[in-house]
Amino acid sequence: MSLPSSLTDSSLTRAGIAAALVTASAAAVAGSTGAFSLPSLDSSHAAASMSYAPAANSIPVQRAAVTPVAATAPAAAPAVKHTSPAAQQAAKQAADQAAAAKKAAQQKAAAAKKSSSASSGSVAGLGPLGDRIVSTAASFEGTPYVYGATGPSSFDCSGFTSYVFKKMGISLPRTAQQQYDAVQHISKSQAQPGDLVFMGGSDSIYHVAIYAGNNKIWTAPEPGESVKLGNMFGDVSFGRAR
Repeated sequence: MSLPSSLTDSSLTRAGIAAALVTASAAAVAGSTGAFSLPSLDSSHAAASMSYAPAANSIPVQRAAVTPVAATAPAAAPAVKHTSPAAQQAAKQAADQAAAAKKAAQQKAAAAKKSSSASSGSVAGLGPLGDRIVSTAASFEGTPYVYGATGPSSFDCSGFTSYVFKKMGISLPRTAQQQYDAVQHISKSQAQPGDLVFMGGSDSIYHVAIYAGNNKIWTAPEPGESVKLGNMFGDVSFGRAR
């Protein structure tokens, strides 16, 4: 196949050359059939004037940036605490001490409440009960003092008071300090025969006796002595149990 002489024209564009080649090919085919006439060069030039535009799908599509996902660390397993037997025993002792301190504080608070009630004048008198207490205490005159004894053949001071009051149907704790913490506190001017008399400070009671009136007490005093009617001594305070 021969190219038209117009293809040698340097003024043709790429598009024009391409169009001319197509035209020449068509002419060659038509020449064999006699049904095709070569178009004029003007049509080639017109085709050459067509603008070339790249296919839309030939433009690469920019991909969206991918944000990496941060890995999540697995949750740490809870620590298992192991307590030694010695630590458990220490913790138990501490709990017991705290409970004892709480109980002592409650007893002191109750005693303070009783004392406050007494100071306000709201103290019920003993009446006949006081006389019975004094009479029962006097019946044990001459009973020997023995430390820790609670009667009836021997007494220490708090053993004596608790035994006498038990005869009246009144329960008192075992020691002098415990009895002080348990009873209603009253002033000396309010004291009546049958009340309790305590020696020592509020936190250091060392002796307890039964008030007989006129500054006298029924007491189990000390080793080598016996229950007797004696004089009050030291720092005293009074308590009432009913």
